[in-house]
Amino acid sequence: RYPSSSTKDASILPTTTSPAQKSQPDLLSKFMQAKESRPEFMTDSLVTTMAVSMAFAGSETTAISLSSVFYFLLRNPACLQRLYEELDGRGREGYFGDCEMGVVTWSESQGLPYLDACIKESFRLHPAPGLPLERIVPPQGAEIAGHFVSGGAIVGVNAWVVHRRPEVFGEDVEAFRPERWLVDSGKDKAEEERRIKEMGATMLQFGMGARTCIGKNISLLEVYKLVPTVLRRFEVRLEDPDKEWTVHNAWFVRQLNFRTTFRRREITQPIS
Repeated sequence: RYPSSSTKDASILPTTTSPAQKSQPDLLSKFMQAKESRPEFMTDSLVTTMAVSMAFAGSETTAISLSSVFYFLLRNPACLQRLYEELDGRGREGYFGDCEMGVVTWSESQGLPYLDACIKESFRLHPAPGLPLERIVPPQGAEIAGHFVSGGAIVGVNAWVVHRRPEVFGEDVEAFRPERWLVDSGKDKAEEERRIKEMGATMLQFGMGARTCIGKNISLLEVYKLVPTVLRRFEVRLEDPDKEWTVHNAWFVRQLNFRTTFRRREITQPIS
């Protein structure tokens, strides 16, 4: 709030329709509803901060994740080639419904195991948040990893550290190896499934628990649809294969100097 005159206050926030009167309330209306019910806590400043945070979180994380998937694939040509082969193979089988524009649906993406492995491995190596996801220890304290932590202490876990635990992901944690997410046919199937489940339970790119990212599902939807759709339609290459990107950590770990070229390719058609 700011003074519009010497005697009156004016709100910088827009006037919105009451959430109860809207058929499809948005996030801002929810924040405004909270402001009306708890004005001592939900100030104008906090409403603005939360609205801006939602806008940036919803765009930055998905963009970072998409860039990561393409970067690691392009830096590992054998993996990219295997993914192209999976997409083309399913295309010849008539698996995809769209054979003209090449758009892959969410349900179709769930039947592409190597695509799934590549995306998960990219999330592992480059999670969007680069700082610890913090929590406050309850008043009674808590035992964490064998150590008692007093109530009120701020604790947190960094996804970049957790995603590189060799006891979970293997000794080659710095390598981009999508195959780690696939069952090794030469090993015990039950043990392999247990190993993969443990890796999945360790992933923190969206947080975990009750306060996991509320945009997780829509972000996954976008990534799993866009990556195979782009690869069905284009040959993607690094502009300079010898140049690595640079990253900047400002809560989100953004990537810089990542330039690519696109060349249209024929969409694989079903074999009649």
